[in-house]
Amino acid sequence: MLPPASLGTAAATTAWPLVLSSDNVAFQVHEPLVESWQDGVLTARSLVVAQPPGKKPPVNGLVVIKAVTEVDAAAGVVSLQDLEVKGTSFSAPADTTQGWQEFLRFSLPDKIKTVSLARLESGQAVVKARQQGSSAVDIAAPLIIVSERPAVLIYIDGDPRYVPVKGTKLMGVLNTRVLLLKDASGTHYLRLYNGWVSSPSLQGPWKIASPPAGAAKLEQTARATGRVNLLPGKPDAQGRSPTLSKGSLPQIVVRMQPAALIVLDGKPRFARIPGTPLQYATNTSAHLFKDESNSVYVRIYGNWFRAAALTGPWQYVPIASLPAAFSAIPDDHVKGSVKASLARAKTPDTPDAWTVVAADPSTATLDYTMSGDPVLQPIRGTQLNYVANASVPIIQLDINNWYAVQEGVWFHASEVSGPWTVTNQIPPGIYAIPPTVPIYQAIHSRVISSSSDVVYYGYPSGGSLRGEGGATGVEDQGADYQYTPPSNLYWGWVY
Repeated sequence: MLPPASLGTAAATTAWPLVLSSDNVAFQVHEPLVESWQDGVLTARSLVVAQPPGKKPPVNGLVVIKAVTEVDAAAGVVSLQDLEVKGTSFSAPADTTQGWQEFLRFSLPDKIKTVSLARLESGQAVVKARQQGSSAVDIAAPLIIVSERPAVLIYIDGDPRYVPVKGTKLMGVLNTRVLLLKDASGTHYLRLYNGWVSSPSLQGPWKIASPPAGAAKLEQTARATGRVNLLPGKPDAQGRSPTLSKGSLPQIVVRMQPAALIVLDGKPRFARIPGTPLQYATNTSAHLFKDESNSVYVRIYGNWFRAAALTGPWQYVPIASLPAAFSAIPDDHVKGSVKASLARAKTPDTPDAWTVVAADPSTATLDYTMSGDPVLQPIRGTQLNYVANASVPIIQLDINNWYAVQEGVWFHASEVSGPWTVTNQIPPGIYAIPPTVPIYQAIHSRVISSSSDVVYYGYPSGGSLRGEGGATGVEDQGADYQYTPPSNLYWGWVY
């Protein structure tokens, strides 16, 4: 619902983009993109393109503003009053842009007077669609496995589907992200750390092995695609990657259902967080906590789950239902980032970091592969389908409209086979895709400004938008756990 219309808007209309300059740096400030608009208060984000003097390349940035609005529906204009600059950021080092940010904080409140009503309404439709998608689903807890020694999780999407590997006598497991092979004798081979391990069955026992004939070339192909998890392992404190040795082979956990693996260094050890009744696990980088009732909490790819013990059963916990103690974690604590994520979720006007991507509509191309004919999966709660066997997220709006996104850039085609062209018009219904859909992490990108020469997209910097189809977002980097997507996915990008 729009804020109530005023009887008239006296403010002068702002011409977009705003053109400003300071110390020989020219700034283009583009029309704001709504983040939230409630009770007449607008929080929005504007693209800023800074052009330093000389032949230096332009620098993209963002400004978050907050203002009280008055709507003149007849004129199609929204006036902004009591405007504040809540935050600024640029893609250049801080020592270069600090002066720019101070200039914009000082200058913009007097320069930004109005915004197009149509612009805010279209942005509000996206915001409402996102809220609808987030609230329409009950997030099920994955199978959460806890290991007290080094371990890796191998997820296969249901029963393994074996396909021939061209030029070899091997079979490859199609429905997994890892490089998993089988020879004529039934022995399985897995690419792990700096080498290979083998086993007579998927359930083990696994041992260090030489790669089977043809596997080395296949590994090179997998590296070139960037779409295969070769399980390199997490570096230690000195930056050294793990290696295979007979005395330290990790536990290899193979599962065929959505699962998460939490790795502890021995028995769980908890330490109190000052100023709170919470404790956190010190011998894992996973976000694992315990409250005063000894209930345990874990954060897995942005979602929270709770159990009476590490053995489960686990239940999803909305952020609003987490104990208030989480918000009291000190900012400088090792787990302070968790508090920051809660604040962003609870306070929509918090100026969190975004990444800006610029695409030239005349040259940008969509690079993807598809394993066979398109396999359409319906998206629950919507009229949309997504292509489950494509290497980038592809969404079917209807028979004549297909949308794809790759590294934040959106494309449109009238047929799934293309041709694909850059688009600045993304239907709001796409943003209603719920978090349980595997491509969810890749659809956060929004158009923040466009012209005939360039389209600018923006997305939260905390997530990965690399277009990897159903496999997007299966791991939470920086934590000792791996998260696998819901079932019914298809891979097959190297076989």
